[in-house]
Amino acid sequence: MFSSRPSAATGVGLVGCLLASGALAHAHAPLRGRLVFADYEKPVVRILDLDSGEVTHSFDVPKANPGFAGVSGGRYVVVKTGDEAGTLRVLDIGLIAESHGDHVDLDKATPKLLDFATKGDRPAHVISGEGQLALFYDGLRPWEGKSQPKAVLIAIDSLAKSKPEAVIWQSPAPQHGIAVPLRGRQWLMSVPNPAYAKGDDRSASPRPNGFEILEQGAGKGGGWKRVASLDDPARADASCKLYHGYAPARGGRHLLGCAEGEGGGLLVLTRVGKGIAAGWSSRKLAYPDERRVSALKSREGGRHLVGNYGLKAPYDALLRIDPDDKLLTAADVLAVPGGQAACQFELNGNASRLANLTPDGKLRIYEVAPAWKELASFDAVAPFDCAYGAKTPTPGLAVIGGSAFVSDPTNGRIREYHVDTLKQGLDMPVGGMPANLAGSDAG
Repeated sequence: MFSSRPSAATGVGLVGCLLASGALAHAHAPLRGRLVFADYEKPVVRILDLDSGEVTHSFDVPKANPGFAGVSGGRYVVVKTGDEAGTLRVLDIGLIAESHGDHVDLDKATPKLLDFATKGDRPAHVISGEGQLALFYDGLRPWEGKSQPKAVLIAIDSLAKSKPEAVIWQSPAPQHGIAVPLRGRQWLMSVPNPAYAKGDDRSASPRPNGFEILEQGAGKGGGWKRVASLDDPARADASCKLYHGYAPARGGRHLLGCAEGEGGGLLVLTRVGKGIAAGWSSRKLAYPDERRVSALKSREGGRHLVGNYGLKAPYDALLRIDPDDKLLTAADVLAVPGGQAACQFELNGNASRLANLTPDGKLRIYEVAPAWKELASFDAVAPFDCAYGAKTPTPGLAVIGGSAFVSDPTNGRIREYHVDTLKQGLDMPVGGMPANLAGSDAG
């Protein structure tokens, strides 16, 4: 598994596309950016220029169809190479957005695959925000042998240097965990499930049940100080049983998906106070029924988040979440047509609409609020299997501002659908078998 969650405004983030109305007034700035895609059969990562519709750059990787995780700010994407060493590389896609208040200038530099790389056992969640990037390595299952579960913490602006600034946080034990950058050198770190960490019970889940907020000391030798604990199973508002699914929300809040059942729901973490008196509060937002989320999507400034929803895979519904709500209801749940898996879904730039690519090959566009409403449906690709570990190629979905891009591995094409105008856009032949995509607004 390789999942990502940039924590500032973007989905799986790197490409700029119609960044701001001001860009239209500046002829020197390209209107569109670049889309990164993997090939299902060949060990290569390629870049599609959305201005010319041509593939302009190609980078070799150890295995075909590598995974991607975007980095907030839009310039970098993490590449899970898929090799035995658990190597993560960073691709600089050369897209540089510079804000000038009333407009955004977008420049294109030459893309490059950075020499910087990290290695470890079972790379998993990638989270970015607050100028930081966290690469989490789960570690081996305790009964498989010794390992070093960890999070590699990197200052994003240092990626442009020959030696990026990286700090290693050692997890106390193996876990399918998470590291979330907060403000003021603080981090939300998951706490390993004791039953799993001990290794005696092989049925125990690697998912954590709680978190700690840690403050990183200044300097290279700075230690860690615990600021707050959210690891009390007796308190619903201070625990998150079987955590999976994270996204930031407007107002500096953070949402985490916890288990269903008693005390279950979404853990909403909110920063309170300012300066040295600042702290954190948390509460549990209950699910509307017995199901749970396992993945969350959000956009900076957007009111709503959306998660996939179900009891177990395949999750066959979508859940709309307003963090301001005290209660989620049946009206927040959208059943996927035909009882299909929710598969792939992404919000547009202001989180008002959602694109959902389902196994029947259809791309459906929904209005998120005030009520779920299907606005359009496109026959984007042939039916496919989107189950984890599928033996056949799975098309990719990326939403960039007002456009949804879908890869078609069978026909070697990438197609664009306008989320706002509800019309099909570009249909670009790229050759090979394009599969995983990385792209969203730069910012």
